[in-house]
Amino acid sequence: MNRIVWITGGSSGIGAALVKKYSDSGYYVIATARSKGQLEKVASSSNYPENIKIFPADLEKVHELSKIIQSVWNIFDGIDLVILNAGIGQWGEVKDTEMSVERKIFELNFWSPVQSIKLLIPKMENKGSGKIICVGSIASQFGQAKLAAYSASKSALTLYLESLKEELRYSKVKVKLVSPGNIKTSIMKSALTHNGKKLNKVGQAQEKGMTTQKLAKKIFKFEKQEKFHKFFTGIEGLAVLLHKFSPKLFYYIYRNLSRRKK
Repeated sequence: MNRIVWITGGSSGIGAALVKKYSDSGYYVIATARSKGQLEKVASSSNYPENIKIFPADLEKVHELSKIIQSVWNIFDGIDLVILNAGIGQWGEVKDTEMSVERKIFELNFWSPVQSIKLLIPKMENKGSGKIICVGSIASQFGQAKLAAYSASKSALTLYLESLKEELRYSKVKVKLVSPGNIKTSIMKSALTHNGKKLNKVGQAQEKGMTTQKLAKKIFKFEKQEKFHKFFTGIEGLAVLLHKFSPKLFYYIYRNLSRRKK
């Protein structure tokens, strides 16, 4: 019997690549994002579009998640795997960024997956099994200028999942976390600036990053492993170790690299 996977943020970037990877691998995929048109494009570009059901929804509306998840669950009368990938980027200094923007970032990057998890776990436990993977970020591991709310939201999600993992130690339901580094997506283009407008600029680091197709293959493989958390990075992954063992050296290098990019 085909396994059923629900993927959020499935209209572009990492999410779209995951939709294609899982559908091409014989899974039934439920793809969710706000744009119905973009979801349809992703589905039609798959080798097996008949394996994909699109379910447009705005996951930022946390108060509507109960209804959304029940509707998604009912499509195939259950879900085996959920990949919570929907999220939003940021670019703006703390002193300039409006609170409404920071709340919006936390709403989608933290509160939406948290509420989704709380709603999904009882359903999966009643079903007898289930797996939830959240897409975090290497940015959860250290602070960077103009990314305060983004890094904080991903850091909060990381520790929340670590705690939940321990609570589910003897459960048939498992949670996992993936933390990508620089990935070739439009996350910086759609990132929110200090006033909530989109940045509309291509991130240099992202342009040189891992392709979404390569990352999707890695996540697909990781999903079947016992490990809870894994980083998927290029050379930027060394920053995690450097920050851990020598924060002073880390920020010295970080500031110098930042100046060169200006």
